[in-house]
Amino acid sequence: MGDIDSEGNQYFSINSIFADLFNYLLYDGKPVIQPDRLKELDTTEIAIPYGNGARVPVQKYRDLLKLWSAMMDDNAIYVMLGAEIQDKIHYAMPVRRGLYDMIGYSRQVEEAGKSYRTKSENKEGNLYAEDGTIKIKLSSEEFLSGFRKEDKLIPIITATVYLSADKWDGPLDLHDMIDVKDKGLLRFIPNYPINLIAPANMVDTDFAKFSTDLGFAMNVLKHQNDAADKILEETNHKRIDRNTAVFLNTVAKLGLEIEDKEEEIDMCVAMENRMKKEKVMGAIEAFRVDGKSDEDIIAKVMKLFDVSREYVQNLLAPKAV
Repeated sequence: MGDIDSEGNQYFSINSIFADLFNYLLYDGKPVIQPDRLKELDTTEIAIPYGNGARVPVQKYRDLLKLWSAMMDDNAIYVMLGAEIQDKIHYAMPVRRGLYDMIGYSRQVEEAGKSYRTKSENKEGNLYAEDGTIKIKLSSEEFLSGFRKEDKLIPIITATVYLSADKWDGPLDLHDMIDVKDKGLLRFIPNYPINLIAPANMVDTDFAKFSTDLGFAMNVLKHQNDAADKILEETNHKRIDRNTAVFLNTVAKLGLEIEDKEEEIDMCVAMENRMKKEKVMGAIEAFRVDGKSDEDIIAKVMKLFDVSREYVQNLLAPKAV
């Protein structure tokens, strides 16, 4: 896993960010999903393929998977929310998304079947209560399938998050990947959309739909290839939380210097410091080309940019005085 994928997984694992992501996807930014109603789930999915030649389980790993539980209209709801974080386009993503979701549903069916086979008495299709009375009677079909007629699955929704300034040019659903001359056949082929969230594919008004600094992060990611002064204009004296600043530093390669003690980062100041550092580094290299000694370089740079000796020495490293 690369640095961008790793940092992206860490950032989106934060419940407030994860909730904001899915509120944007599912509810157009309305704060329906609350962070404290999210529970981390095991991202490992295991499925044993059918067929006589299948002997080794297939193991797949989602990036992120959380269970959302809530009360809506006095009814308890449960939804499994998964996220796939991409720094590169995956041209088979609809298949990957469909596989992960179906493995998840398969596991639910498997767990339901296990619950009906935990006691030897169930061999006749009866599920017994602790007092010995029959609690549930399974039909032969239900017992065979391990799933009752009344049983329901927990829905699974997977989002694909593409962390790039480039537009996603891969398929958006399974039908985009299928070569079929008779288009009428497509109505008999289940389709799997990828629920894409990509900054470059978003319009500028979308960024205001986020309630956390994720909206700001998406805006910066969309413009990350712009010049530093353009990004500075986008920041507009924005203060963001440390997690978002660290995320942007890695994913957008902003080159910000973030102090360990800082919990909030003034992006305007951070970008101005970056631009100043770039100018100082350019001057240092120019003086080196002219054959100046490190001591001469320190003196000239201190005078030109009104910076401390220590500041210049740090930038001269590993050729520090």
